[in-house]
Formats: sequence, structure tokens, C-alpha cells
Amino acid sequence: MQTTITRKTSKHASIPTLSKQALQQRLQQIFEQADHQSSALVRIYQLIFPDWEEIERLEGFPTVGVELWKYICQLFIQLDQKHHPQVFKGGLWFNSGFSSSDKLGPWDISLDQCRVIYK
Repeated sequence: MQTTITRKTSKHASIPTLSKQALQQRLQQIFEQADHQSSALVRIYQLIFPDWEEIERLEGFPTVGVELWKYICQLFIQLDQKHHPQVFKGGLWFNSGFSSSDKLGPWDISLDQCRVIYK
């Protein structure tokens, strides 16, 4: 299964399409290396926006399929259980993570509802 990333807002034409397994592997690496929620969140955004350092701000959020959203949420919960037991587990993902939609494929990513403002 290939993950589809729709990018209408970036200066770059496309991101290489990742298989579900490759995306899971990249996300696992992010969380294995992260010791704080914020560093994991930034690395996930950098995965979707390779030009992250050139971005001033985002208006809206990327939207992902429900299965991908739940997968990332579970990774945040596990990270919080290990490093931040006193906080609401997965709270940063709920507040600042991606939106989800059942109109997308389970592992699809769309930027249709996300406007990128560059520096």
C-alpha cells in the first residue's frame, strides 16, 4: 500500500511516495529519538514539509487518514507515558497535530486544508 501525499501548496512539486511500512518506520525512528513531545511533532511536520525551515507559518493543518492519525496518536501516548507521565497523554498531538478524515485512505495525507506561508 502506497501512502498518497497531496501537495498543492508547497514550492516543491512533490514528496516521494512512501509505502505504509516505510512511513511507519520513519515515524518509529522519530519517536525512538525524541525525548520530548515538541521535538517529535516538529520532526513529523518536517517529514511532510521537507522545506520546513523556509516556512513562516501554516494556516490550517495537514489532514491524514484515520488509521494514520490513530497510529501517530498512539506513538505520542507511548512517548508521554515514558517521558511525561504527568501530562494528558497524546495532548500535543490532539492540539497541534494533523486533522483526520475518513474521506481519505487510511494512510493518505492531504494538504488541501493547509495553506503554507513561506518566509
